[in-house]
Amino acid sequence: MDNLFCAINIPKGFFHRVDKMPFFSSWIKAVFIIALTFPFHSETAFAPLPVIRKPPNCDLYSNYICTKELDPICATNGKTYSNRCMFCSEKRQSKDAFVFLHYGEC
Repeated sequence: MDNLFCAINIPKGFFHRVDKMPFFSSWIKAVFIIALTFPFHSETAFAPLPVIRKPPNCDLYSNYICTKELDPICATNGKTYSNRCMFCSEKRQSKDAFVFLHYGEC
């Protein structure tokens, strides 16, 4: 009978801990809820990812007739071109003296 677990062999501090468990459990739940909801309320949680765009394919713009839509392109020569067609036309006329750097203004 010495090996059986009974209330007599339970240490005195055990019941003291059980009394504090509901508070501890509530505290853990609160931390868990805050940890789950924080990303939804932070500024970066819904920040749009940058769109990965390929450099313009200048083979598509061989006729030198460009439209006036605005989609700025920055080239390595430091100039901003209004769209892909304008960029490719200027690049072809300069005999590839510059290359695509990034979309947007320089």
